[in-house]
Amino acid sequence: MDKDYSELIEHLDGKFSDINGEFLTIKKSLVNIEGRLTSIDEKKADKSDTNNLMSAVDSYAKRADTYF
Repeated sequence: MDKDYSELIEHLDGKFSDINGEFLTIKKSLVNIEGRLTSIDEKKADKSDTNNLMSAVDSYAKRADTYF
């Protein structure tokens, strides 16, 4: 039972380091995606924006009807 497992331990350490690096890459990608989704949510029109647009279109349509 006095075998030297240092080579095996070194190999496994390298494998776990590689896996840890992959997880860090995935985490960075997810943070990047989350940031882009957050900025998209901030740019979306809300209900008041839609109502303002509809009011402007209705106002323009009434003026166009009066003109024609």
